[in-house]
Order: sequence, then C-alpha cells, then structure tokens
Amino acid sequence: MTTPDADPLDAPTAALAAAVLEVARHLEDEHLPAPRLFALARSAELTAASPALAALLGADGADADAPDDLHLTPIDLDEGPTGEPADSAPRQDPLAALQEVQWPDLAAGGALACDLAPSAWALRDGVGETELPAGRPLRVVVAALADGTTWSAVHRGDEEGYVLGAALLPDLSAALVQTLASDA
Repeated sequence: MTTPDADPLDAPTAALAAAVLEVARHLEDEHLPAPRLFALARSAELTAASPALAALLGADGADADAPDDLHLTPIDLDEGPTGEPADSAPRQDPLAALQEVQWPDLAAGGALACDLAPSAWALRDGVGETELPAGRPLRVVVAALADGTTWSAVHRGDEEGYVLGAALLPDLSAALVQTLASDA
C-alpha cells in the first residue's frame, strides 16, 4: 500500500467533511421527497454575530471555549424554492434546486442532501454494479465551500455508514460550487 503525497483531508476539507456527516446524521431517518439545502456558516463568525447564541452554547468570550475558526455549522434552509416548507415541495431535481438557491450572507459554503433516483445516477466504467443498490435511490449529501473545496457522502441504503470523498458526485459538486461563486 502506498501513502498519498498529500493528505486529502487538510484542515478546511476536514471541517467540510465533518459538516457533511452532521447533515447526513441529521437527516438519517427522514424521507427526502425533495432536495434539502443547508447554509454552512463558520461557527466562530456565527457566535460572534449572535452573542445570545454564543452564551447558549457556552462560548461567550472564554478563549478556551471559543469555536474553531474552521468549524462549520449547518443551517437548514427550511423553505423550498416555492416558499413552501421543503417537506411539502414536489420532488425536484437537485440541479434545479441549486439553480434557485439564494445563500444567506453568513454562508461560507452550502450543502445539498437528496435521495437520487436510480435513473439519476450512472456508474463509471470499471465500477461494479453489485456495489450499488439496484432499483433504490441513493442518499447523497454534497457540500462545498466558496473557495471550491468539496466533500460528499453517499449512503447505499442497505449498509450502515457512508462512502465519503471529494469527487463522488462531480456534477452536483460543480453546480454547488457555481452557486456559491455567483453569490460572492
């Protein structure tokens, strides 16, 4: 086994990966009839902007309890693109949901979670079809920072845990990065 030259989980990517897993765990038992969007805010900036929140979290000025500058807090954008709660919105293509998103000013990044229908994904040549659930959707969480850093989690449905990586869903990752760049 060889060791890669560079650790793919530098500090900013590790913070993004942690946010992806937090979103995935938050939605673990929920049915997703439509994509769910999350703004990713820098926790340090969020608590600095909201002293009441900082006090609630116990990070109200004590340096020992100050949040990590890279830590990200996912904020569920609970309204769908039509202004209705996301759970009442019709099933929608995740790329279409990204075309309509408007990230809040505090967003350092964003995340999208959805159940991808089997017709929405394809395997690369050489990847075994037996590794993916036939006829069932894949639960995916894709996140990106405004600088282009991406991370994804894919749950195959029949197993515990997620497959994690930076380039698992390149089309969704690129579209997400584009929405963040256009809001900048």
